[in-house]
Amino acid sequence: MASVAESSFPLLCQIKSQRRVTSSTLRNSSLVRVSPPHFASGSLSFRRRSFVLGHRWEFARCVEATAPDSSGSPSGDDEQEDALQATIDKSKKVLDMQRNLLHQIAERRKLVSSIKESTPNLDDGKVSAKEDANTITDAAKKEKMDGDGNGSVSYVKSSLNKEPEATTPVKSSKQSSPSAKSPEKEKPSGVPWSSVVASSVDPPYEPSSTITSSKKTSDPVTSSGNTSKSPAGAFWSDPLPSYLTKTPATPSIKTEEYMETKEEKIHEEASSDTNEPSKDEEKPPPLAGANVMNVILVAAECAPFSKTGGLGDVAGALPKALARRGHRVMVVVPRYAEYEEAKDVGVRKRYKVAGQDMEVMYFHAYIDGVDFVFIDSPVFRHLSSNIYGGNRLDILKRMVLFCKAAVEVPWYVPCGGVCYGDGNLAFIANDWHTALLPVYLKAYYRDHGLMKYTRSVLVIHNIAHQGRGPVDDFSYVDLPGHYLDSFKLYDPVGGEHFNIFAAGLKAADRVLTVSHGYSWEVKTLEGGWGLHNIINENNWKFRGIVNGIDTKEWNPKFDIHLRSDGYTNYSLETLDVGKPQCKAALQKELGLPVRPDVPLIGFIGRLDHQKGVDLIAEAVPWMMSQDVQVVMLGTGRPDLEEVLRRMEHQYRDKARGWVGFSVKTAHRITAGADVLLMPSRFEPCGLNQLYAMKYGTVPVVHAVGGLRDTVQQFDPYSETGLGWTFDSAEAGKLIHALGNCLLTYREYKESWEGLQRRGMTQDLSWDNAAEKYEEVLVAAKYQW
Repeated sequence: MASVAESSFPLLCQIKSQRRVTSSTLRNSSLVRVSPPHFASGSLSFRRRSFVLGHRWEFARCVEATAPDSSGSPSGDDEQEDALQATIDKSKKVLDMQRNLLHQIAERRKLVSSIKESTPNLDDGKVSAKEDANTITDAAKKEKMDGDGNGSVSYVKSSLNKEPEATTPVKSSKQSSPSAKSPEKEKPSGVPWSSVVASSVDPPYEPSSTITSSKKTSDPVTSSGNTSKSPAGAFWSDPLPSYLTKTPATPSIKTEEYMETKEEKIHEEASSDTNEPSKDEEKPPPLAGANVMNVILVAAECAPFSKTGGLGDVAGALPKALARRGHRVMVVVPRYAEYEEAKDVGVRKRYKVAGQDMEVMYFHAYIDGVDFVFIDSPVFRHLSSNIYGGNRLDILKRMVLFCKAAVEVPWYVPCGGVCYGDGNLAFIANDWHTALLPVYLKAYYRDHGLMKYTRSVLVIHNIAHQGRGPVDDFSYVDLPGHYLDSFKLYDPVGGEHFNIFAAGLKAADRVLTVSHGYSWEVKTLEGGWGLHNIINENNWKFRGIVNGIDTKEWNPKFDIHLRSDGYTNYSLETLDVGKPQCKAALQKELGLPVRPDVPLIGFIGRLDHQKGVDLIAEAVPWMMSQDVQVVMLGTGRPDLEEVLRRMEHQYRDKARGWVGFSVKTAHRITAGADVLLMPSRFEPCGLNQLYAMKYGTVPVVHAVGGLRDTVQQFDPYSETGLGWTFDSAEAGKLIHALGNCLLTYREYKESWEGLQRRGMTQDLSWDNAAEKYEEVLVAAKYQW
């Protein structure tokens, strides 16, 4: 025993009941323990003689046969042979399984190789096939080398006599041991498969020191290809099957279906759909976090269902931006027609308007994360082409019914099976059409202790339209008599009158305008249209926020209206090719001579005195003398509609006047025109100039309201600015600004391209505006 104790690897031996059990602990962690099989009877000790890393150590196999018991059981030698044969059979089965696994891996690599061109960055940093696989063949060779030269255990050698066929070119990864090196050559690192086999078939025995392989967690098909260099003592190997590892593996019987599914997914991800925005452009904004709320936007129109101007665009886009920030958002709008997406929710309500009971029905649609609720009634139907049509009293009755029904939507309309309720709720009303909603919220609910924490925000899109009428109109709104004073407003010209906007401004918790410039203008005598005193009295709850645009709908790269009739989608990179093609297609569609050198000037908007259409009419003779083409689209006052018809009749080869409104034509004019005119006398925000800049069309605008905020005057010396502006609503001023614009278009191409580029690269999305709306909603919630 003294000689044993003095050796480098001490052995502890214990003799009990004529059986000698020998256990050993290897102190050198770089050596690999081989687990012996567990035999039913007989005592074993192993003596193994080997020269590894300069050390001599041995195991001696001494089998002491025990005497058979009284029952005449078979001898220990026979039992040992049977157990050894069973172990060899099990090892062969495991090796067969490993061979099948390698075959599957080879097929998988072939698949990856065939589709790697369509998969971005698949090969970056990927471990090659030669470095990535430690095959059974290499393991067998290694065991054979160890066994032949160092007296390897016989049962392990015998289990590896038959080497499986290699399915792919392989090469074992090599790594030198940090503690000792063989003087002849480097010894390949990695756990031999024999140790794995022995461990799998011999559960009762657990070695005192284990070697854990580096896990390869990513599938070869879905892997990003990023691998790290293995540390000393570690190795790379193909993933173990499910019967050798705790990591779940795909069943082999489903391998073909699994790989086909993987291939389809990779093709879907790798192929970029040119008809959809990129992931970068769809990157969601920061979430609202603790400020998340239930928000209900109420408007008389909403794109794409109903639209006559910018209000419809705001009602269609702002809710989606708020929803992207994590809010639960609903839009309430009248049902002017049968919308395919909207489904009847089965809710019926009756409201009294002007002494008459009117029934409404509620329809619901869920689009882009927003609940759209449509209020249906006979008074709304078939008005999609003229939603503000009818006499003053008809319009007033419709809006009274609409606001009464809208304020109760959070109680009666289950969106997704759950009503919004009145907790953490805020209404956003828009213009005078829904200015009664804050009044009804206060009079019907908050004055009676209900919906105490529900807030209302009133947005002014155009203060010129106020819902005015005689004081007797108060009888139609169905409110207590003491609310009459809220509606009364004195006009120096018309005297005392009934004003819905005035009552809404007083009742709302917060008031917004759609631009910073307009928020200043409405506080003045000229811009307030008689409401400036009320606005100044409530200045503490007043703020201006510039509108954004829906960059999915209004984006030349993805615009669905530019995919036919000779038009084409384009981006900043393809502007020099795509925009001229759209211009030629527009000229052809409208019957104008196709001339790429002629500036094409466009106008899109309501034909109204406010929009400055009369200024354009005065400037038309001068424009026709400058060899330009003019295209105008809009509807409005009959006398101004006649101006468009006369212009087209007089200048058949240079002008087109489209009386009416078409969304498709508006998109195409925006894409095909070189210049967009907006000579508005006042413009709360304006969206057409934002659309134009996004499409590389240069705006010429009157510097008022939102136009002043969004279009900076071009400076030819510093090459800055986004277009041309003029400071007063006069035809001469318009002609001067447009003249400079046309001169730059014809003579200074680089400056013109700079104007287009700066306009197209602006961040005009609704995400910035939605964040500011959220700040206002939170301030209203806590009454800051």
